[in-house]
Amino acid sequence: MGLAPSRQFHNWFRGLTAFTVLATFALVILGGVVRVTESGLGCPDWPGCHGGIIPPWETKAIIEMSHRITASLLVGPLILVLFVASWMKYRQEKWIVIPASLAFGLVIAQAMLGGATVLNELPGEIVMAHLAVAETLVAILVVLAVVSFRGPLSMKIPDWSIGKTRHFPILVVIAGVSVFILLLSGSYVTISGAFGACPDWPLCNGNAFPEFRLQMNHMFHRYVAAVVGIFVIYSLHLGFRGRSQPLEIRVLSMSAIALFALQIIIGAMVIWGDLGQDVRALHLAVATAVWIVVSALVVITFSNPGTRWDGPNNG
Repeated sequence: MGLAPSRQFHNWFRGLTAFTVLATFALVILGGVVRVTESGLGCPDWPGCHGGIIPPWETKAIIEMSHRITASLLVGPLILVLFVASWMKYRQEKWIVIPASLAFGLVIAQAMLGGATVLNELPGEIVMAHLAVAETLVAILVVLAVVSFRGPLSMKIPDWSIGKTRHFPILVVIAGVSVFILLLSGSYVTISGAFGACPDWPLCNGNAFPEFRLQMNHMFHRYVAAVVGIFVIYSLHLGFRGRSQPLEIRVLSMSAIALFALQIIIGAMVIWGDLGQDVRALHLAVATAVWIVVSALVVITFSNPGTRWDGPNNG
């Protein structure tokens, strides 16, 4: 027996939200490739490339144009569809309409920042803002995806948060903010020209507090990573400590810690192995993966799986 029309639409909407998160994740990674390969001015004009739609057969131009095409022909339309569908089918549900509307506004802002970045020849402040908006967009889409699968957020401390896990809900929110700050500090290393200023790890030329500014900028990111790492690991270990929390909380907590550890290893490999652009792009990719998993943890922690979007007026 087939599903009711409302349920069919809802399954389609759920799948679309999940796919949009993945597509936006891929876009952020591609943006990282643009940055580490210094392809931001591969197309010095905007929205075209060297006065046309098809870029010249040059590596940096192709990389930059690939990023723009992915944004404009894949991620942008996906978010537009989510925005329209939310207002047509879910306009009474704030936890669907608000995230979808925010995502639509952010993708427009992101396009404008992208254009401003190129036309102003990559000023550091705009480059960092471009990444900040991209990561915020990913988090908003994670909210939309989780809510579409589990139901609206309750914004209350969950019933399972007792005993050893009683501090987890608050700590995981702080951990999410901390990971976002860490992402921005990593971006600052790149835009300030400090990448490569420290040829060894974990110290910088054998010093914990180097004299030169670029080296200190690089070390600042490492200090932020150390503080955030300790806090994140402590906070998220509560997600699988004890037996009261749901299985998804346990799995995502362990996954986030594993990804964070991998991120540290990759960061060290970039320095120790004098590795190139591919590993630097992987560094950002894993960092964004940590951000996605922690964002999902926050939303799931405060979601209400007892409420579904299966009513006749919500399909």
